[in-house]
Amino acid sequence: MNKIQSVLRSSILSATAFISLFSLTPQPVYAQTISFKLAFRKDPEPPIKPVKGTSRGPFCLISPDAPGKTRIIWNTKPFFLWKGDIKKLAVVAPGSKKYLKTQIVTGNQNVNYTGQALEPGKTYRLSIFLSELDNASPTMSIPFKIMEAPQRNRIGAELRLLEILNNNQGADAEKIAQRKAEYFADKGLWMDALQQAYSVPNPSAELSQRIEDIPNEMCK
Repeated sequence: MNKIQSVLRSSILSATAFISLFSLTPQPVYAQTISFKLAFRKDPEPPIKPVKGTSRGPFCLISPDAPGKTRIIWNTKPFFLWKGDIKKLAVVAPGSKKYLKTQIVTGNQNVNYTGQALEPGKTYRLSIFLSELDNASPTMSIPFKIMEAPQRNRIGAELRLLEILNNNQGADAEKIAQRKAEYFADKGLWMDALQQAYSVPNPSAELSQRIEDIPNEMCK
């Protein structure tokens, strides 16, 4: 187990609501016999493990990180997480220097991409700026790829089923986010798993504290 896996377990997994958020073993929480792990084993590549936050000067980038291999993301409006003094983010179109969306993030530590939905199967770059100025140059650019459409569609169908089943069981928004995060984590889709953890509209006090601690723990 590497550093970031240990951190994730100690920071989020100890929260009751997210007790198995980043477990590599899916929990027996469904009444049906569908195996999401089995579905993933049909994929051409094994899960990618999370790595320690990527540090550069006054900031540490957590999502996406830079594991030496481009991160694959399910969500076409990804989640970005960091620690430090980042002023601006920009998503760059594939094979171009054109910014699809620029977002001022001064004072924040995380943000959801708010531009037009990104296209499945395409690789983008997240550019990080330490200045809000229009003519500023990026300090770092990290590639990430939106999952290919067939696999993405299959996952979308499984997530809809997961939500229906948990709704029928009376699960609240936090519990459903937990189940989705477990699902993503089992596939090595760490950016999507983190997005679920941070997406709960009214998180419990314990979950709020745990997700607040994540950047500090990942960027030690």
